[in-house]
Amino acid sequence: MGFAARTLVEAVLGPAAIVDPDGRVLVANTRWRESEQDGPLHAPEGTGLAGSIPGCAAHAGMINAVRTLTPGTPPVVLRCKCAASGQQTVRISHLETDCGDHRRLVTTEQRVVGPVDTNADDAAARAKSQFLALLGHEIRTPVTAVVGMVDLLRALPLQQDVREVVDGVHRSTHALKHLTDDLLDLARLETGRLNLERRPVPLRPLLEGILEPLQQQARSKGILLLAALGPDMPTTVLGDPDRLRQVLTSVVGNAVKFTEHGEVIITAAREGDGTYVLAVSDTGPGMDDQDRARVFAPFVQADSSAARRHEGAGLGLALAARLVHRMGGDIDVTSELGKGSEFRIRLPLEPANVRKAAGDQPLAGRRIAVIAPSPRSVQALCWLLETVGAQATPTVLADVVMGKLDVDTVLWVDDSHDPEANRRVDTIIEALGPTGRALMISTTDPRTGIVRKPGVLTAPLVLKRLVAALNLERTGVRGAPITVPKLAGGRVLLAEDNDINRNVFRRMIELLGVECDAVGDGAAAAEAVLGDKPYDVVLMDLQMPGTDGLEATRIIRAAGNATPIMALTATALHGDKERCLAAGMNGHLSKPITLPELRAALQPYLSDQAPVADEADAAEAESEPAEAPGPCVDLGKLRDLEEQLDDRSLVVTTVNTFLSQLDERRSALSEALRRRDRNALRATAHTLKSSSALLGADPLASACARVEQLAIAEAGEQELATEVAEVERAVAGAVQAMNSYLADAGRAG
Repeated sequence: MGFAARTLVEAVLGPAAIVDPDGRVLVANTRWRESEQDGPLHAPEGTGLAGSIPGCAAHAGMINAVRTLTPGTPPVVLRCKCAASGQQTVRISHLETDCGDHRRLVTTEQRVVGPVDTNADDAAARAKSQFLALLGHEIRTPVTAVVGMVDLLRALPLQQDVREVVDGVHRSTHALKHLTDDLLDLARLETGRLNLERRPVPLRPLLEGILEPLQQQARSKGILLLAALGPDMPTTVLGDPDRLRQVLTSVVGNAVKFTEHGEVIITAAREGDGTYVLAVSDTGPGMDDQDRARVFAPFVQADSSAARRHEGAGLGLALAARLVHRMGGDIDVTSELGKGSEFRIRLPLEPANVRKAAGDQPLAGRRIAVIAPSPRSVQALCWLLETVGAQATPTVLADVVMGKLDVDTVLWVDDSHDPEANRRVDTIIEALGPTGRALMISTTDPRTGIVRKPGVLTAPLVLKRLVAALNLERTGVRGAPITVPKLAGGRVLLAEDNDINRNVFRRMIELLGVECDAVGDGAAAAEAVLGDKPYDVVLMDLQMPGTDGLEATRIIRAAGNATPIMALTATALHGDKERCLAAGMNGHLSKPITLPELRAALQPYLSDQAPVADEADAAEAESEPAEAPGPCVDLGKLRDLEEQLDDRSLVVTTVNTFLSQLDERRSALSEALRRRDRNALRATAHTLKSSSALLGADPLASACARVEQLAIAEAGEQELATEVAEVERAVAGAVQAMNSYLADAGRAG
């Protein structure tokens, strides 16, 4: 054993040694050698342990632990009474090394004279959890400032090379945040202090939200990244959305990290009564039996050599496995070297009692041929298309070319950088004829590709954009900076003791179109709220000098003031959320906070003024090439209506009436969203959808239909806000197009 091993055992405060599976001591620290003076262990002959572990009568248990401990299992703690030393505790832990295929174990010993304290381990566990939570606070405080400042930069128009640097900082900072969160969650799981929530979880937005942050990494490798729900999956289940997201993010992120080419496919399907399987398959390097046995152990990667090519602390899969078990499920992996891996997460999920949206399948009647690299990716694409009413037919290029299929559209996976892709494009377009539709899913970034003829989408696919592309709808402005959703008016009080964070948060709030006053401690916050100036909402840091956030909230509530108060905290202490609510706060936000998260927190207390794209849509806008805008209003429908009614003036009057009512309908949508009145939201969207469709405003009708569906499905507030923003954009286009129609009608009349 080398210098690192000696350093490791010497760093342990008590007696410690590294032993092999037969119990022979390979390296020991000074305290271990001193402890042997109290009397070595005299194990039975033939065990290989004689004289190797210092005195303890529980040698049989120790021998068994040393021989059977495997990666991923928790440390073994043995206690016994020793005549010479009183109480003795021996802790045996597994240790991964890069010394060939050999396993090593760390054994530490603690001897306590006197009676056994049965609460010692619990106290130590609590102390560890508390320490890690406070350490998390100290890490999160500077990270919060960096995340906020980077978000402010991303909201500005930047040169492309500068944006790439800013985006790199953004990704790295969030990686640091996630690593901190993983460490804290692992500590909570080990001490049994991690609680699960139970509320509706819309599955499709969950999966799409996991794929979006991985798009750049996937495109740089040319990986096809897809997620799809099986036809027997409920759209919404009951569970903990944050923990489900955490599990899938770890597993999918791991698959993308280790896959250099090919695909990563995520599917969700039913497996028996009450059991659902989330499967993540990849075409990565695969694993042998030894690596599969230890892949869920903490701080372990399958490639643990010093020259490994992939960064990471090895926490993701270990934490995912423990969270899955905590949720009553199990996780396993099948893999073969050179042939990829498949992780299968089985969970006892319960469908949420939500009504499915009736009708409105935007691809109903479409016959679409699907060409993809593998049966898994073909299945995923077919599931996506069938969800929105299309008839999907798995096929191969040869059958399309020979005209064997009765289809109106071909959807296929290709590489826009491949010179042969242009030939395939021409072949497919020729086979479809002038009325057919060809849509390529590029595994690489089409901005630098050579394919220009058909419509091109980039994986990972979001169902909304896939439908829009197949229906030739406009999907948004490309090449724009990360936009900042605006909120109308209002005043926010920010209580934050950290100068940097206070300045960043204030700038973020002002960037949202909201006035902000800032104070540096709880006493000043209470004084401001109870003063003459009214506030719509207070953002209150918890840990502040003098009067902290909880005490300030109690003072405000004791005075009878009901101003909404949201907690801001960088800690992760168990019970923080409960303490905030008990003090009279209305909600709880964990730092660091991004602009979209801050907007989502403030939005219920403030009115929308000019909502724009959310961060996910903006990320798509960054990464997709420019597309020709589709028509905001199908003027052909208006002309047809003129002919059917044989009365142009009646159509003109109807359009004028529609436009005169539009502002009222928009206001009703925004107000329903602000009040979280899903019934009003559904009814208003339904009414606007019907009249828009009648007058040819198809993009507006589709946007309203999505709002109606989400309101029925009781989707989350952020998702509803995003779709209402889509309605706003569609309204602007419809108004412009209809005014043009009216002007033409006036000239013709």
